[in-house]
Amino acid sequence: MGKDKKSKASKHIRCDVQFDGNPQGVFRAGDTVSGTVEIQLDKPKKFRGIALRINGFAATSWSAKLTGTDAKNVASKKKAHFNGREDYFGSITYFVGSDVGNPLEVLAGVYRYPFTCEIPPNAPSSKEGKYGHIRYVVKLSLERPWKYDHVFQVPFIVQSHADLALAPDRMLQPARAEIVQTFYFGLTDPLIVTATTPRTGYAPGEVIEVTVHVNNQSSVDVRSITVKFQRVDTFLSQVPVVQQHLEHTVLEERTIGRVAGRNDAVFEENILIGSTVPSDEERCRIIMTRYEVEVMIRPVRSRKKLLLALPIVVGTVGLPKTLYPMQLLEKEREALGLDRPPLTPIPLESPPPYPDDAQPSTSRAFAADGPTAPTSTEEHEFEKGSEPYTPRDFDEND
Repeated sequence: MGKDKKSKASKHIRCDVQFDGNPQGVFRAGDTVSGTVEIQLDKPKKFRGIALRINGFAATSWSAKLTGTDAKNVASKKKAHFNGREDYFGSITYFVGSDVGNPLEVLAGVYRYPFTCEIPPNAPSSKEGKYGHIRYVVKLSLERPWKYDHVFQVPFIVQSHADLALAPDRMLQPARAEIVQTFYFGLTDPLIVTATTPRTGYAPGEVIEVTVHVNNQSSVDVRSITVKFQRVDTFLSQVPVVQQHLEHTVLEERTIGRVAGRNDAVFEENILIGSTVPSDEERCRIIMTRYEVEVMIRPVRSRKKLLLALPIVVGTVGLPKTLYPMQLLEKEREALGLDRPPLTPIPLESPPPYPDDAQPSTSRAFAADGPTAPTSTEEHEFEKGSEPYTPRDFDEND
């Protein structure tokens, strides 16, 4: 548009952008975008130029306080605007005139102009977030140096390609996280929680089998366990300094029932992955996307939340089914509702004593084969204002 000016629509000008054979405007990285721009003028108009711009870019933006010094070298905080930008491709085509020519009169009528542009094969997927976005846009500008430009803009979607079969060893690696917690300044036996998934790499339509083993050797009851499958987007600024913001998007959440003290239980959750963008921490340097399964454990009478995180890689093309053990394929079919057998939960040896206020569980509970011996313990202070710890007597066999 030449100078940085505001734009304005006109009731005498209509514009339409049609993509060839792709009315939804959804493309893959590496595709060629082609289509037609139609301009209808109800009366003659003067323009310096009519230009079509097609570009793809990432942008981050937010405001926050920045610590600095004033003229007297005294530390102070001032509100600053943080932003970043990264361009992937761009093209400009003038259908009429140029960016430096004299005004030309365009008669009333309908004008159609074809366009084409190639998307780089390494372009990242389109994304929208609180602190930034990755966008691909077709923008038509009817430029007038003496007035506002008329601008018509149509976005299109780009999906990057991520084939998990390119790194099968990494994708087949199981994910595991464990936390060991004691209470009352280490006076209790440990609460040991272990979370696992059989592999790391998944694609939409596949199922993450999450297993949570609660080995509660302590006398403190576990109030609830929450399993979340979430996307974590990292947004980076470039000016005035490098700063980052995280945005968590929960895609699936399950709640597991309570586990009383001196109990041992295993819970299983099957989480179906829906349509989403692939993991990407390389194609864009200012907006990165990763996935994780987060397990949050809430002990009774404690403000402390115990968190476990299992990294998950989401691709667009899954691993060959021949690499999966047969039992994993059966789990996926079961989660999808195919050939579902009747479920009969196996009762725990010592059921938790919560018949009245027990929370509904979305998982299956199984008796564990045996307790896992703790390897380390982590202490935290007992919260102020709660009831003092009272030792309980248990049989040696408990």
